[in-house]
Amino acid sequence: MNASESHALMARELDEQPNILAEAARALAGTASRIALDRTRPVWVGGCGDSLFAARAIAHHARKTGIDIRPASAAEMLWDAPIAAGDTVIAISLSGGTRRTVEALTAAGTRGARTIAITLRPDSALGEAADDVVALPYTPVSRAIPHGLDYHVTLLALASLMDDPDPDAIATLFHGRTPCAHAAADAAATGMAPDGRFFFLGSGAALGSAEYGAAKMHEAGGLTAFAFESENFAHGAQFMLRPGDHATLCGADAAGDARTLSLRDGLGQLGVGHQLAGFDAPLGTLGAAFDAALTCQALCLAVAQARGLNVTDPANGSGADAVQKDWFGWTAP
Repeated sequence: MNASESHALMARELDEQPNILAEAARALAGTASRIALDRTRPVWVGGCGDSLFAARAIAHHARKTGIDIRPASAAEMLWDAPIAAGDTVIAISLSGGTRRTVEALTAAGTRGARTIAITLRPDSALGEAADDVVALPYTPVSRAIPHGLDYHVTLLALASLMDDPDPDAIATLFHGRTPCAHAAADAAATGMAPDGRFFFLGSGAALGSAEYGAAKMHEAGGLTAFAFESENFAHGAQFMLRPGDHATLCGADAAGDARTLSLRDGLGQLGVGHQLAGFDAPLGTLGAAFDAALTCQALCLAVAQARGLNVTDPANGSGADAVQKDWFGWTAP
């Protein structure tokens, strides 16, 4: 697949998301009642990569529904998190075969925790290790491009464990926000320096959205991208900025958003362009997480088009993909 074909595939996925997500929301309706979470005990949620970022991005929404959510990476849950008997552990892996995530869920079960898997494959190793499974009800458009639809369905599955999102409201959000996201992304991609770098900033749950945004740039072609908590960014990391860089300010419909927005004037003084993601979106905290991710996905596509990147080949012949396979094969002692 050449670069232009990869862009067309990514654009198709973006365009098809509203209807796919609405159908997935209908299929997931009732999940909260079928798998009732114990809201009196910690609920650990996470995995690797986008699975962890989704857990962090939805944290404000979870707490508003009365859940004591504890986002954590698969490695943290395996080695460091104080998971106790009676806690709930929700592990996410679309393939169901992410080694560290399977190990973390299995270990949590041996400690007496209730275990739940979110996956495309209920018959996978992760599904078989879990007490309950939330099967993701959709067919991916492609898993060779930076994951967009996959991430949004993961957010939706997590929200469905907490309450039942309105399918029509989700479709309306995406139909309404997608054209704006494309327009802002195109302006950003054409307005920044050809070698400009990317900074994704957010507070609280929005840091999860920022981490997701940076990951899309890594996946688009090994682009230099960073994610920082907004307050902490002002304590040294700002010295990295140079004219022509671009910042995406991520919101979560929460108190920390004000601090993130306060960075705008300083970015302008340093010649750094910026855009907003996850602010003033419908559906409150859940809508903010969806909108922030959608904005990052559109930016990823626009930058790939502007720089001629093949988003199905992020390694660009570097051998990084082979090294990744070797790293993924490591087994915990």
